[in-house]
Amino acid sequence: MLAAAGIALAVTSCSDVTPLGPDPAATMPQPHHLRSPFALEPLRARAATPAGGCPAGYLKLPGDNVSQCYRKFGTPVTFTSAAVSPVSRLPGPTPPPGQQAGPAQYGFTITLPAGAVPALTAVTTTAYQARGSLAISVAGQTWVLPMVAGPFAGQQFQIPLPRSQALQLHRLLVPAA
Repeated sequence: MLAAAGIALAVTSCSDVTPLGPDPAATMPQPHHLRSPFALEPLRARAATPAGGCPAGYLKLPGDNVSQCYRKFGTPVTFTSAAVSPVSRLPGPTPPPGQQAGPAQYGFTITLPAGAVPALTAVTTTAYQARGSLAISVAGQTWVLPMVAGPFAGQQFQIPLPRSQALQLHRLLVPAA
């Protein structure tokens, strides 16, 4: 069940979350124990009712597009080890002529141990087949990631969020130096 308190959400300007291509193993950062484990779980989104409520079994998430409601489904997968890159600004899509660019997206890359790839592939395949998104939950807080563009078959994937949310999630994952 999604708790209303402490939920941060991704903005809808990024249409999907995609895995990063497989990198040569020699250049991959080495995973280590995270400050807090994180769980990934598939989400289904549905439009809110005309009155602004959610269909049965779905919840509105504070801060998200008011026209969306979400429901977790499937089996969550928890990861305790990963390498986490620093937060950086992500390149955004070029807006059509005459239109302004959406808000800047920031994010970071997560590199999982090779043994975790089957679990990552399974949870992202479930979300992809349902045309859904992923929820990433850390230390009692949940962020909604954009729609999954395809199953993740590699060790790396990127977390796109607004800057303040990316920094907050990053602090929860990375052990203090």
